[in-house]
Amino acid sequence: MDDDDVFELLAELDALERARDERVSLLDTRAVLRGLADRIRAQFGFDVSLIGLVEGRDLVLRLWSGTRDSRLHDLPVPIGLGVGGRVAAAGSPIVVPNYYRSNRITHDFDAHVRAEGLGSMAAVPVRTGEVRGVLYGAVRGEAEVGDDAVDGLRRLARLAGLAVDVADGAVTLADTAVVEERRRLAASLHDSVGAMLFGVGSSVRRLREQAVPGVDDQLERIEQQLAAAGMALRESISRLRVGSDRDPVRLTADIAESVHAFSQRSGVAASFVPVGGSPRLDPARAALVKRVVDEGLLNVEKHARARSVVVTLAVSDRLTVAVLDDGVGIQEQAAGTGAGLPALRRQVERTGGTLSLLNTDEGGAVLRCELPAPSPSGEVALV
Repeated sequence: MDDDDVFELLAELDALERARDERVSLLDTRAVLRGLADRIRAQFGFDVSLIGLVEGRDLVLRLWSGTRDSRLHDLPVPIGLGVGGRVAAAGSPIVVPNYYRSNRITHDFDAHVRAEGLGSMAAVPVRTGEVRGVLYGAVRGEAEVGDDAVDGLRRLARLAGLAVDVADGAVTLADTAVVEERRRLAASLHDSVGAMLFGVGSSVRRLREQAVPGVDDQLERIEQQLAAAGMALRESISRLRVGSDRDPVRLTADIAESVHAFSQRSGVAASFVPVGGSPRLDPARAALVKRVVDEGLLNVEKHARARSVVVTLAVSDRLTVAVLDDGVGIQEQAAGTGAGLPALRRQVERTGGTLSLLNTDEGGAVLRCELPAPSPSGEVALV
């Protein structure tokens, strides 16, 4: 591999990052949520609708419909304050028949609400396991928010949660693709450039042994340059590889790699579909999730006679990983499962989870593992 090849490999990284950004931008979540904001008003009789997204310690009002004043636009609401901040903190809906007289909320934003002439307000959380945002509906004057309108807000909040989940899944897939390509580039650099530097170093050492007059100083400089090049190469490879064992993208990249390897060796079409973001697990539980996927794929390969397989990974109130196939079902698979699944089930149950292998209604089988969802610190809580 010459210098041009090295530069070509490194240029691939820039192209890869651009492709990742393009993939994510194809799914315009804000456009979906903007449509929901309009729908809140059109279907349920609200004068104003707002959608706030949790960003760090604030709920930021990013989308709106029907406003007359700009004071609520992009307004950061600290978690716990006002109507939306309370909903984001508690994770439950709230209805305020008279905003200004309510003792259920703080009144940090009375001036903003008064500028819109709003009187009654309802807000519901948007959840994907944790609260990710809040949908508001409000009416002007003395009118109150009815139960039907609140129920409608709840239904739309579920759609908003789905939109956020799909967007997170798209980001996860894009990030996973980046990690897989970076791994490939790291291996390529190690095998090609690393071998080239080793070969040059060996040639220099042989020349030294021949004791050719007048070249010792030049050989020493070359050896120093090779040592510097080798160090730079190792640093580059280290940066290309995934970081710590707790990096959430590492798990999704490992699963994607297992699915790809399964498809390559078995000839069965297989895909990996993450729902939401990558879970942040401790190394032991990440390894357990990976083992569930590997065991499920091995079982399909040996016994299912499937034409396609889908592996999913999702986090809501539980972390769920599933291996779904369209094969013969578990009746014919059961005889060949051996000790692998029972041993895996015991391991899963020790962490407070469940593992099941069931037939699907459409034919085929699904291996499903559910574990306690990660806590905010990133650990999976034990029950």
